[in-house]
Amino acid sequence: MLRPLRVFSHYVSGQSLALLVGDLLILWASVLAGSWIRLLGYRGFWLGYPPIPPKAALFVLLGLLSLHVAGLYDSVWRMGRKEIAARTAAAGFLWMVLFAALAFTFPVLRLSRTATFLGFVLGTVGVILMRWSPRFYNGNRRFRERILFLGATPMAEQLIAEVEENNPGYEVLGYVDDRPPETVALSNGYRVLGHSRQLREIAQATQAKMIVVSLPERPGAFPVHEILDCKLEGVRIEDWPTFYEKLTGKIIVRDVRQSWLVFSDGFNRTRRMRLTKRVVDIVLSSLFLVVGWPLFLLVALAIKLDSKGPAFLRQERVGERGRRFILLKFRTMVDDAEALTGPVWADENDPRITRVGRWLRKTRLDEFPQFLNVLKGEMSFIGPRPERPSFVAQLQAKIPYYSQRLAIKPGITGWAQVRYRYGSTLEDAEQKLQYDLYYVKNMSAFLDTLILLHSIQVVLFGKGAR
Repeated sequence: MLRPLRVFSHYVSGQSLALLVGDLLILWASVLAGSWIRLLGYRGFWLGYPPIPPKAALFVLLGLLSLHVAGLYDSVWRMGRKEIAARTAAAGFLWMVLFAALAFTFPVLRLSRTATFLGFVLGTVGVILMRWSPRFYNGNRRFRERILFLGATPMAEQLIAEVEENNPGYEVLGYVDDRPPETVALSNGYRVLGHSRQLREIAQATQAKMIVVSLPERPGAFPVHEILDCKLEGVRIEDWPTFYEKLTGKIIVRDVRQSWLVFSDGFNRTRRMRLTKRVVDIVLSSLFLVVGWPLFLLVALAIKLDSKGPAFLRQERVGERGRRFILLKFRTMVDDAEALTGPVWADENDPRITRVGRWLRKTRLDEFPQFLNVLKGEMSFIGPRPERPSFVAQLQAKIPYYSQRLAIKPGITGWAQVRYRYGSTLEDAEQKLQYDLYYVKNMSAFLDTLILLHSIQVVLFGKGAR
């Protein structure tokens, strides 16, 4: 089964996890293949000076990083065979360049040329062949988990749409609902298979492995005994908010029960977690500022040469627990851009954005000065993006639970930034809030690492920039 699995509080796609494990084994075998040739009756060739395992581990780690940057853990089932091969070849080239650069800089990391070349070739071919296999390519139905929806509700339709759009690990069987079939309006082609009192028989007949409970809250109308019978038969039972969170990496804010938010797992921020996060923030921001100061000066000079006005933009933002602070950015718009309009979101192809500013937004270099905010403790490296006070007041009045995103420090990058495009509407703000709440609920070092890796993709390919 390729259903999402929970790893360190974060739901990871079963397909992505299986691909990662497969890649790990393939790359490790590829780099060590030279020493195994002797098993076939030939003399194995030299791998390099010992110790070999640390060098092989670096070789594999750079390979996995390159595959991630190429997007080969994201919806592979929707890619064609040619696209998979092209992305893997590009990842192999990046992997080769990174390893060669490190081995040249630090000779102690070198493997033999023959072992390295064979590792690149076998690794790249192995990764392509695994993704072409029926288990991963095009979401083979034999490996899907069969699910029923208890309640033919609008939320169930929304969940089914998410399954069909983004997750090949499930096969939807249909609905179970107590209303007469002719009174149930369905638009997705699935039908009501029977009454809730028949739930056990329907689950057995369809070989359902999971039931998602999407019934509205109506006291006295909940089929507890029927659901319990299915659970005792080995069928997994999930309520719809949990399934939505697992499926989308978001927490829904409309129609969700307050009790679910209160009693669900997560929202745990221990003292150790906060201290670790702060130490990582200081180390990373200091490293970026020390290494990147020449680029810092070049960008500032380019802004000054391109348009009149200061190189830096200072804006008041709302931080942790509603505390306000001055956020630093490189200026990307004409000077005094909001003199006539007041605070407004940037539009696509906004005429106020300068030539240099458009490039800075696309590469996300305009965020570079915020490392100073991180050093001061006003921001974190990872967290929800800080909004301006006027926007926060509007959004709190219109979107449920919006103030909960202020429970932690805002960040330079975050779960919403790597999973959703740039937003400039109320609907966009609500979508991003769902991702932010997921991060607040499930924050961990593991999730932070994933966000950093996804941020590399965003910077390299300019995703979501405006």
